Amino acid sequence: MNLFIRRFVEFSAACAALASSASFAATSLKEHHINIDGQQRRYYHLSNPTSTQLGTPIFLISGSGCDDFATRLPRFFERYGDDVNVFYLEKVGVQKNSNGEECTDQFKAADLFEKRHSDNLKFIETEPTLKEMPARSIAVLGFSEGGAFAPYLARDSKKIGWLATAGSGGLPQSEEFLIFASRGVQPYANPFSRDYFLHMYEEIKRDSKNIKKDFFGHTYAYWSGRLFADPMKVYATLDIPMVAAMGEKDESVPIESGHVLRDYFRQRPEKKFQFVEFPGANHGLGTPDSNGAQLFVAQLAAWFKDHRTVFKNK
Repeated sequence: MNLFIRRFVEFSAACAALASSASFAATSLKEHHINIDGQQRRYYHLSNPTSTQLGTPIFLISGSGCDDFATRLPRFFERYGDDVNVFYLEKVGVQKNSNGEECTDQFKAADLFEKRHSDNLKFIETEPTLKEMPARSIAVLGFSEGGAFAPYLARDSKKIGWLATAGSGGLPQSEEFLIFASRGVQPYANPFSRDYFLHMYEEIKRDSKNIKKDFFGHTYAYWSGRLFADPMKVYATLDIPMVAAMGEKDESVPIESGHVLRDYFRQRPEKKFQFVEFPGANHGLGTPDSNGAQLFVAQLAAWFKDHRTVFKNK
């Protein structure tokens, strides 16, 4: 399993690692279909059938890879509450019950930053419930790579009123790899190296549309849209409540990337931004004793009602 398919599988596994005997809301995950650009796509709606009123709609963007994330989606929201109301659009070419080991050619051809972003926008404007929602009434929640997509959706859709991310920061991914290489983190420093990454960056720039050549488990075409995108330029345009959570010991995205976000907004206190760092936690916000991802998600319900008091600024 390559590093970046494994990355989100590990994120999901971290959330499921700690079982609890508490009584959680009895949620139901229903599969639906929608036409986007002439193609039938699967999407899912997570809610509690016994709830008298649904809460703020959350559009969830998952991380990288072709695993069937929908099978694990409910676990993230076990502590959320009775008014859970989550929408998730499956990626093109993801097979049901796939563990992400083998991605289809259809997935690889569509695994492009621009396409996924466009699909997300069209989904929000087309899905019957979300289509009727007024401006600034939907939250976008991005996990791992989904956290890189989420700010763009918040910028480009007038319906997005809250932005929450977990396991993503403020630096281009090309810089994040170099930070790990400089720190001596495997595999970025060994068997790979800073020089190797710099060489590959130039290769990808020269052959940016290639869907046959592979780097770290994704095509050059995929990386050309991801490696050099600067999330800070997007964050700087946003004027909605934002919260970014990262684990102090994140092994997939360096905590320095989160600190860039934190420090930028510290200098702009008028912005509605909060950074939450989970001490000792991994990419999935988890530690051996704590399921940080479930805790973070559970707090979002209150944050939607009053973003100023739920999460403490770090």
